[in-house]
Amino acid sequence: MTQQTLTDKIFELNAPYDNPYQGSFPRVLFVCSAGILRSASAATIASGRGINARAAGSASYALIPVSANLIEWAHRIVFVNPENKEQVLNTFVGTGYEEDIERKSVVWNIPDSYEYMHPTLMLSINAGLDDLIQTLPARNPGYVGKTAWDV
Repeated sequence: MTQQTLTDKIFELNAPYDNPYQGSFPRVLFVCSAGILRSASAATIASGRGINARAAGSASYALIPVSANLIEWAHRIVFVNPENKEQVLNTFVGTGYEEDIERKSVVWNIPDSYEYMHPTLMLSINAGLDDLIQTLPARNPGYVGKTAWDV
């Protein structure tokens, strides 16, 4: 029996992505190359604007790579540039996730030239979020649990 690699595991759907304890806020996955500068900045800023946000990377060296669980979890997937979307589509070709990726995709055009929370990067992210927020599902009014936001 061969042992499964970490790369193999990104294709498995094995998490309760619709967990009610996450609250009722819209879920957005931000994707850059490594998942630690642009997408992490976007997730931090989005969290402050009422979005349940995660960051991931599209490259083989990503700290947290895009996975089937994250694709299913997200209401929207924001790729910080077209190359990142292309990398993810190539990774998931033939897996059945291509349609979900396309349907949930929003593509920005932020170059890979910023440090985490760089002021110019923050301006670009906020401008993108202004448009993105208009397309997100409303907060689930039927949610009965409490989150840190509800306290």
